[in-house]
Amino acid sequence: MSQIKENIRLLSIFHYVVGGLTALIGCFPMIHLAVGIFVVSVEIPPETAAEMAKPDANGNTLPFSPEVPQKIFGTVFIVIASILIISFWTIAILIVIAGKRLAAYQSHTFCLVAAGISCLIFPFGTALGVFTILTLIQPEARELFGVPSHDDEKRNEIST
Repeated sequence: MSQIKENIRLLSIFHYVVGGLTALIGCFPMIHLAVGIFVVSVEIPPETAAEMAKPDANGNTLPFSPEVPQKIFGTVFIVIASILIISFWTIAILIVIAGKRLAAYQSHTFCLVAAGISCLIFPFGTALGVFTILTLIQPEARELFGVPSHDDEKRNEIST
């Protein structure tokens, strides 16, 4: 039992580390977010816009304002960067909460789900998730969390 407790303590610490690394990785899209905000907020100078609006050699003109592609480009950068930042930070928070609950021997199912989700963060999250799952499915770990083991469930089914 003491070996399982030590393993869970170490897993808890590693959850904090991987959660921090995941949050740090989630900060990198902020560069794209800043570029998108810059592109959306910068105005095309009037002389450049007038030059772009002139008809070409065939007499064709742009069917839209010259600023439209710029705004679309910037908006795409903002949306994708925001989705990435929110996703990484959400996973980081989930991993840290799982680490806290592991240390307190609470929420066995939540910790298993968080371990599965942490497998998405390759390579450290994957290793952490696999080791967490392998540790938490052991009967001794289930007992620490107050979850009946599979053997106990089978005995209850047979006796009823």
